[in-house]
Amino acid sequence: MRLGKVMLVSPKTSFGRDLQRTYAGGLGTVCKDEDFLLPPLDLMRLAGVLREDAEDITVTDEEVTGTVCATPGSTVICQVSLPSLHEDAARIAAFRAQGARCYAYAGIRSPAQWRVLFEQGGCEGILLPESITFVRAALDGDTTVPGFVTPQNLLEPRHHQPDFGDLAAEPLPARDLVDHTPYMFPPIALTGITSINGSFGCPYPCRFYCPYPLSEGRKVRTYPVERIVAEFRQCAELGITAAVFRDPVFSFHRARTLELCRAVEADGSGVPWWCETRIDRLDEEVVAALVAAGCVGVEVGVESGDPQMQATAVRKRLDLDAVRRFHTLARRMDLKLVFLFLVGLPAETRMSIRRTFDFILELGLADNEFNLSIITPYPGTELHRIAVDNGWVDGEQNAFTSHHAVMHTDRLSVADLEQATSFVDELHAVCRPAATPRERAEFQERLHAWSEQDA
Repeated sequence: MRLGKVMLVSPKTSFGRDLQRTYAGGLGTVCKDEDFLLPPLDLMRLAGVLREDAEDITVTDEEVTGTVCATPGSTVICQVSLPSLHEDAARIAAFRAQGARCYAYAGIRSPAQWRVLFEQGGCEGILLPESITFVRAALDGDTTVPGFVTPQNLLEPRHHQPDFGDLAAEPLPARDLVDHTPYMFPPIALTGITSINGSFGCPYPCRFYCPYPLSEGRKVRTYPVERIVAEFRQCAELGITAAVFRDPVFSFHRARTLELCRAVEADGSGVPWWCETRIDRLDEEVVAALVAAGCVGVEVGVESGDPQMQATAVRKRLDLDAVRRFHTLARRMDLKLVFLFLVGLPAETRMSIRRTFDFILELGLADNEFNLSIITPYPGTELHRIAVDNGWVDGEQNAFTSHHAVMHTDRLSVADLEQATSFVDELHAVCRPAATPRERAEFQERLHAWSEQDA
């Protein structure tokens, strides 16, 4: 039996365009003062799977189009995120009041948050990322589908350990259902960008605080190379100007990365792109292949510029000399960079925060070449369990944005982390081209005076 009208909706919220639902492993972040907006890739993937069985299917981002109404008897799937969970639940309830069957799509793996969607939103089920392949069966009421949560099975362990289907069998995302004109990612294009996934999952121990393994699993799963090439062709045919890969570790498999880059280069779609990966998964040959295939830049996690933090707390175990060497290599190869740093891990001190800021200044990074987030105890991570056990959590869930201080530690108060946030803003200011050496020196003097209060 065919589906009737199907609406896939990214709901409007009070956060506006600052809410990036695909970040933090799909839990979502709120990125203030960062003028970028990515299209709802997971909704386009769902539409690609469902479109053959639907009489009418639409993909709507209400931050772009404004709010929409459901028709009685239609099926609505709303994408939800952690900071906006209560607002999203209210939006689902509104669609239900209009007579629609409602489901939530989420990367969240926490029964406490699932209950909000059931109790406040009244949705029939929650679709987790692994359910995309099986979404048609889920909508038909098959409660055995991997990643399909209902009020009756939300405590079953299988919904906390992702079980994914065959990525090779998944149709291309229905990008033709979305006007990409409003979407932007300033490092590569101010209009017309899209998102792509070439792989999912992350096996690294930074899952202690990082939500990507939580939502996508620890095993790295990849689409076939020819599938990615087909997506680039699709983008070119639709007039999409650039693509941002949302893979947690784009270059995890070195041989596959080289194969993929050579295939994209040979196909000649001409669509520039961006990705996120790890420094220890990049070398000169891989960087050269990325650039030749149209990669404009990469985001790489560093977390801390303090050697002791790297050795004990950060879980990436990066040698800061390797960061320096990669920075030099990227500059030489004309590859843009954004280094990702994190402040507030349990072992963090004022002094280690200072060393991170000093490291950024040492590298000579421009203000758009680094991002500094505040630690967030995402539900489902080990950090969240420890933070709850120790009474560290201070903030409300709608402040779980990665840019607000929502927990303290035994070494840092919320006030310390709020001051660090203030220093982040100052750091960006002194890394802009117009900043003078004196302004940078005065900033470091204030930072150092603050840090020495640790002693």
